[in-house]
Amino acid sequence: MEYYRCENPDCGYIAQEEPDTCPLCGGTFFAPLLEEELGGADWVNLGNQAVEEERDTDALACYQRAAALGDAPGLTNLGWCFEAGVGVAPNPKQAVILYAQAASEGYYPALVNLGYCYTYGIGVERDYAKALECLRKGVEQGLPRAQFLLGEAYRMGYGVEADAAEAVKWYRSAAWLGAPPAQTELGRCLEFGTGIQKDLKKAVEWYRAAAEAGHAPGQCCLGYLYESGQGVEQSWEQAVEWYEKAAEQGFPRAQCNLAWCYEFGKGVEKDPAKAVALYAAAADQGYPRGQLNMGLCCERGMGIHKDLTAAARWYRKAAEQEEEDACCCLGYLYETGEGVEQSWEQAVEWYQKAASLGSARGQCNLAWCYEYGKGVEKDPASAFRWYRAAAAQEDPRGMFSVGRAYDYGIGVEQDAVQAARWYQAAADAGSAPAMCDLGVCYERGEGVPQSFTKAAELYQAAAQAGNAPGQCNLGFLYEIGRGVEQDWEQAVRWYRAAAEQDMPRAQCNLAWCYENGKGVEQNFQEAVRLYSRAAEQGDPRGMHCMGVCCKTGRGVPRDLGRAVEWYEKAVEAGFVPSMCNLGVCYENGDGVTADLSKAAKLYERAALRGDAAGQCNLGYLYESGRGVEKDMTQAVAWYEKAAAQGFPRAQCNLGVCCEFGTGTKKDVHRAAELYRAAAEQGDRVAACNLGYLYESGVGVEQDWSQAVQWYTRSADQGYARGQYSLAWCYEHGKGVAKDRERAAELYEQAGEQQYKDARECAARLRRRRWHLGGGWFFKK
Repeated sequence: MEYYRCENPDCGYIAQEEPDTCPLCGGTFFAPLLEEELGGADWVNLGNQAVEEERDTDALACYQRAAALGDAPGLTNLGWCFEAGVGVAPNPKQAVILYAQAASEGYYPALVNLGYCYTYGIGVERDYAKALECLRKGVEQGLPRAQFLLGEAYRMGYGVEADAAEAVKWYRSAAWLGAPPAQTELGRCLEFGTGIQKDLKKAVEWYRAAAEAGHAPGQCCLGYLYESGQGVEQSWEQAVEWYEKAAEQGFPRAQCNLAWCYEFGKGVEKDPAKAVALYAAAADQGYPRGQLNMGLCCERGMGIHKDLTAAARWYRKAAEQEEEDACCCLGYLYETGEGVEQSWEQAVEWYQKAASLGSARGQCNLAWCYEYGKGVEKDPASAFRWYRAAAAQEDPRGMFSVGRAYDYGIGVEQDAVQAARWYQAAADAGSAPAMCDLGVCYERGEGVPQSFTKAAELYQAAAQAGNAPGQCNLGFLYEIGRGVEQDWEQAVRWYRAAAEQDMPRAQCNLAWCYENGKGVEQNFQEAVRLYSRAAEQGDPRGMHCMGVCCKTGRGVPRDLGRAVEWYEKAVEAGFVPSMCNLGVCYENGDGVTADLSKAAKLYERAALRGDAAGQCNLGYLYESGRGVEKDMTQAVAWYEKAAAQGFPRAQCNLGVCCEFGTGTKKDVHRAAELYRAAAEQGDRVAACNLGYLYESGVGVEQDWSQAVQWYTRSADQGYARGQYSLAWCYEHGKGVAKDRERAAELYEQAGEQQYKDARECAARLRRRRWHLGGGWFFKK
């Protein structure tokens, strides 16, 4: 094989094919060479070219040829291939042998590489003394990498006493020689004032030098200074530019920073999907922050389909690397049983880890578990200790909880003065609950001088921050005219604000105002509505008042039996909404069995608290008229609520409503979207329905291959209609190669279920599909 060398004596560029011009010096004359004429340096140059072009196998082969000729740089680069796994499986021990061989020939870069291996135990046992010996020899030769690594040794205390100033000395020396990693580290020292006086402008200069040399960490650091406006004029656009450069090199911190910009639309157009892709890239490299953010995206459904199981998996990966927020997030999933099997013990284990790592949130969550005996034996003293640890970090929740502990004597001797002091600290930090509770202290004169005026000020602050107890308490002061001028309209205003947050006490207070015409026009029906809302939350006063209204016929027809049910059920079960619902069902009958009516009310209770399954089931009862009066508008309303939470059965049922315009405006495109969302979560009915839309070209572009894909998903899950539809495709060669045997198998599988005669059943199914009344067949 012939090679070509640039004839410029100051260049010496080698190429396998004769170029028009030399890429290094621009020369146009090349001398041909035979392969046997190439020396070690030539092979090294060819290997370097292969590395730049990402031809790893060729690079390895070239370095092997150089090493065979005894070329020290060739030996060193071959060692690097074995260390980094370039063109060959990683073999650190072989790398060390090659570095040592090159170093023995006086090649100092190899000696520095050997020092690096001794420092971090790569291919050899960690030996700081040998590492320092190698690095110091490299420093004597003025090698910038040796200076940088010696600086790292002083920063970390590897074989020497940690000395930030000495680290800076070597970083600076290497940085002036143009070593990008040293420039970045010197920038960090200047940014944080580590071993040198803090100087953000100089930090920017060194970060920029490293960044312009293509050093990803330097680019990321420079991007952050632009983001935060430190040492430079704040610019999200500049931040994004540098984050992108570093992210393109696969630097995980930059990928996460850039992802955050896409997530919140900082310096770029908001793009949740792009954010997820970047978080995933960082997470796939094992970067804890990327794993944490992937968990958050999966948990919240941000830029990706909501998937609590995947969220738990990502949180676990990050938590196992001691990412404190991930530990806390995973603990919370175990607490709630979302994405994992519910386990208070596991929740406590992860909260404990987060707390030990210094997470204030983890400390508070762990304290709560000790306070209420969840997953651990109830231990108020331990609860207080952990609340106190969070408070020591000036965490608002921690400070509030310490105040509450002193207020109620939880794990510590009751002390009203200490309670007020901690409430004040938490309130100053912005805690609305603390503002409210400190207001209570002033209202009652507990731990502080009694002052209704001060109480009103604090309730006002809490109320404006959206704190429902603060709103309710402020309303009460307006009602009684203490600390503020008596004003029924203002009382109603704040009761309403808290009532709209479903605070039972506020609902009952507002209901009383409607019942008695205080601050509002008397309205018994509205009073009953509010008492009912309070009672449905298990509020004893609400249950009682509902019983009274039923007994007296105020706002409702007089009904003694119903009143009795409110009282008896409340006593027996202790939970008013369920008793109310059960009572209404058994009392009215509504032409259905007592069980159906009871079910409808139980679903309503769950639905009012945001339970997706309860919302979906209540919607179905409204659709079918079982247990409730048939009402497609109500059915759609509940399906919408459940579908918004990603509940697949509700998405499928809502899709049917949209497809046929039942209870809502007909919208076949949205139907397709809903079917797809449900099918992608494994809903076999939705998969079949989506397949049919692709088959018929309704709501989507007609596509037999897509139809087959979704029918297959449905059939694989044992859904008879999906099996039949897929069989028909195989029989007629629609979207798939004609295969009568496969079709027969699928017809048989369908026939083993509802389809005694597959063809006849298929015909009936199509009639049902185009007839709204048959909707039940493919919903439950």
